[in-house]
Formats: sequence, structure tokens, C-alpha cells
Amino acid sequence: MKKSPRFAHTGRLPNESRRQAVVSMYQGGMSLRAIADMVGVSAQAVQSMLVRMGIPRRPPGGNTGGHSRHRK
Repeated sequence: MKKSPRFAHTGRLPNESRRQAVVSMYQGGMSLRAIADMVGVSAQAVQSMLVRMGIPRRPPGGNTGGHSRHRK
């Protein structure tokens, strides 16, 4: 029986088109959770991908735009 490396990656590796899709969805205003559901990974994985690519995070607080019931 062949042994696998101790820390072998078992999931899908993100490819360039997936990275670009994640960036464009995030910059388009989608939440990390919504992107994660569409891509099929965790929200933490999406956040890590954005950090590795140098994409600045939006401030916390959700939707506070002009049409939001949460605006301040």
C-alpha cells in the first residue's frame, strides 16, 4: 500500500479563473458567505484567498448604503 504525504492537500486547488471570479464578486459587493456558497468553499477560505491576493477588506457593518434599513 502506497502512503500519501503526511500533509497532502486533499481538496481542490483554486485556479486562476476561480481567484478572479472571487475577486470580482467581492469587489462587486457580495459577502464572503455568499461567495463561499457559490464557489463551494468556506467563507474562511474565501477570506484567506483575498488576503493572499492583497485585496483590502471592506469595513464591517454589512449593507449601510442609501437604500439600507441599517444605514446610520
